[in-house]
Amino acid sequence: MSGKKQTQLKHQKKAVQNPAAKKTVIQSTNRKWLPYLVLALMTLFVYSMSFNTEFIYNWDDAGYVSGNVHIKSLSFESIQNIFSEIYYMSNYHPITTLSYAVDWAIAGENPAWYHAINLLFHLLNTMLVFLVVKRIFRSQSDWVPFFVAMIFAVHPMHVESVAWISERKDVLYTFFFLLALLKYNDYKEATTNKWKPYLLLILFFMLSLMSKSAAVVFPVALFAIDWYERRKLNLMLIAEKIPMLALSLLFGIIALKSQTEAMQDLAPLLTLTERLQIVNHSLLTYLYKFFVPINLSGYYPYPIKDNGVLPSIYSIAPFITLGIIGLIVWLGRKNRELIFGLAFFIINLALVLQLKPVGGAVLAERYTYVPYIGLAIPLAFWLGRSAHKKKLFQVFIILIGIKFSVASFSRVPVWKSGDALFSNVLEQFPRNPYAWDNRGGLYWDIYASKKYKDNPAKKKIYTDKAYHDYTMALQLDASYVLPWSHRGILLFNINRYEEALSDFNKALELKPDYNDALLGRANTLSTLQKYKEAIPDYDAYLKMYPDSAQAYVWRGTAYHHLQQYDKAMTDLDIALKLNSKNAEAWYWKGLCFYNTGKNEEAITHFGKAIELKSDYQEVMVWQGMAYANLRQYSKAVETYSKALQLKPGDAVALVNRSVAYYNQNDFAHAIADLDAAGKLGYPLNKDYYMAVKSGDRRFQDK
Repeated sequence: MSGKKQTQLKHQKKAVQNPAAKKTVIQSTNRKWLPYLVLALMTLFVYSMSFNTEFIYNWDDAGYVSGNVHIKSLSFESIQNIFSEIYYMSNYHPITTLSYAVDWAIAGENPAWYHAINLLFHLLNTMLVFLVVKRIFRSQSDWVPFFVAMIFAVHPMHVESVAWISERKDVLYTFFFLLALLKYNDYKEATTNKWKPYLLLILFFMLSLMSKSAAVVFPVALFAIDWYERRKLNLMLIAEKIPMLALSLLFGIIALKSQTEAMQDLAPLLTLTERLQIVNHSLLTYLYKFFVPINLSGYYPYPIKDNGVLPSIYSIAPFITLGIIGLIVWLGRKNRELIFGLAFFIINLALVLQLKPVGGAVLAERYTYVPYIGLAIPLAFWLGRSAHKKKLFQVFIILIGIKFSVASFSRVPVWKSGDALFSNVLEQFPRNPYAWDNRGGLYWDIYASKKYKDNPAKKKIYTDKAYHDYTMALQLDASYVLPWSHRGILLFNINRYEEALSDFNKALELKPDYNDALLGRANTLSTLQKYKEAIPDYDAYLKMYPDSAQAYVWRGTAYHHLQQYDKAMTDLDIALKLNSKNAEAWYWKGLCFYNTGKNEEAITHFGKAIELKSDYQEVMVWQGMAYANLRQYSKAVETYSKALQLKPGDAVALVNRSVAYYNQNDFAHAIADLDAAGKLGYPLNKDYYMAVKSGDRRFQDK
């Protein structure tokens, strides 16, 4: 061994034996957890207020959770339905729905639990972003992956994905998406048993697809990674992606079919040129808000045309986009991270840029959840290289972390409730009729009709607020059909029937087949006793919804009032076939029997209605009358008494019970009931009253 080698060996031995060196190694090892701890603490701080929120009932939470019948059970049949229900809420995401079912089994309708699970997955995703960046880019320093993970964790544009319960699909699909990226890295690096990480890669990718269809771009993202790592493009490279490309194609077709109806909303209103302009403007907006996340909103409406033309910024947007892309390509000649980051950003954003319009939003903050990883990567590397001293980079990270954390912390309360969310939307877009109509729906459907239904003062406050918001929507756009119908429903429920009828008529002028307006007008006409006019609207509605048991009940009721009892019975039979637990159908069928002199059948049907609805006081009165018609006065008295326990001030029930007592020669109770009815203002027959009072039996049934 040469002297030089011997000297090196001695130095190595001394280094190993040096206690200070050992201490340095131990400290380095122990500090590996520090980035994870800091990221976790920052994330928990930002979202600490998300637990003190409610469901956003006017923005999908009712559909995904509280009103979702698929999640109310974890039976084998229910789980099977979750995976076989293709088009629920215009999406196919059974893993997301299954996660809600587990949540429901544990916490029911407790929003704090759902927020906790969203936050848990966001925390896990943050750690996975750190690992993915560190491993794919083989970063020796933790600062680059830490910066990317920090941006992911606390960026204000990501608050929507975490603080909104309905965006469970975002945090869930990303979790499996990132795990699949890690497994792809393992697969590439494996020298033996490559099939093991490959199978896990396919599994995680499938789980990501079944959490949200946005994962269909995953194979394209893998090609971007291959390009960055300079993997040679050959048949083997393509072949390994074929199973994933096939899955992407399958789930892409499912997604397109499930969203066909939503796609029809705005597609006819925009030319191809306008769509391209909007796509470019949206892309630039996402880029801008990555660096300057201000004027955020839970809803971004399409731009308002001026004389049929989009604002000028949309016309120049494609040229700005081309200029930026050209600049990036030029700068990226010696910077593969820049090209890769931009590619990753565009790949994961491409399907939501609204080239084919879906729904009424032109862009959404939740769409940036994965794409912004791509923008953060080149920025992290550029900052790391540009800072002449490591501490400058660290200071910059700290400043950005504080700024974004505070901004996100302040943003979370916007997602506290539907009221807070859409009040914030209206601050940004006060001329948007949809936002006014949406908030009005929350005030009426949730607050006035449910939450405060037993509090007259608050109910009136929110009824007035809802009326105001619907009216604002109509002032902004009188051709917007929804607020006409929604205001009509509100007016109907506060007994302003003529005004309700006017609103329903206007809605149906704009859209003759609008279901809610058809049903609303039919019910309004029935309430105004215009039954013949109501029937055609019920007919039209039932052609669209032949499985609506309640609509058959309402049409059957109209036929009953027209004394067309055969038609009424036919409708009520169909209603009961569709829903045998519809108490109202049993009641009205009982009335049909009663009015055709079939008292025994009437009693049976009234009894079924009461069995289903134990406080159905009105039906008890009718059942008592049917018993009286059969001269079963003791049963009549018993039934009337039950009705009066529920509603002591029912003068009709008191008079009818008086008649039953009278026919049993119980004059004392009979006169007591008549006196009670008289005190309530019921007009008594003087001759009958005197006969009861004197014990005269001439009015008794013979």
